[in-house]
Amino acid sequence: MSVYQINKILYLTDNDAAFRKRMKEEPEAALKDFRLTEGEYDALTSGAVGKLYQMGVHTFLLNHLSRYELFGVNRDNYLSRIREGMEYDPRFEQGKMPMQYFIKG
Repeated sequence: MSVYQINKILYLTDNDAAFRKRMKEEPEAALKDFRLTEGEYDALTSGAVGKLYQMGVHTFLLNHLSRYELFGVNRDNYLSRIREGMEYDPRFEQGKMPMQYFIKG
């Protein structure tokens, strides 16, 4: 898995105007230089935010998909997309995202 590559793509999208333009106008060409698995490529290009999150893509960087309206992701559907594939948690309806806990080994 090359989650680093997806994080890098999203970082460049936010910080490199020329790359961002390529991502909007010719995403296939913009992505060809990155080593992504087929699953990663499909999740990214289909705007499967929840799947990308589950793969370990950083949530701060995932937000760039909606910020720049890439792959069908926008402000109106970002939350519903990131929740796809997650177990239901009633705190979502209260506007509170569940805490993530990391267990130290």
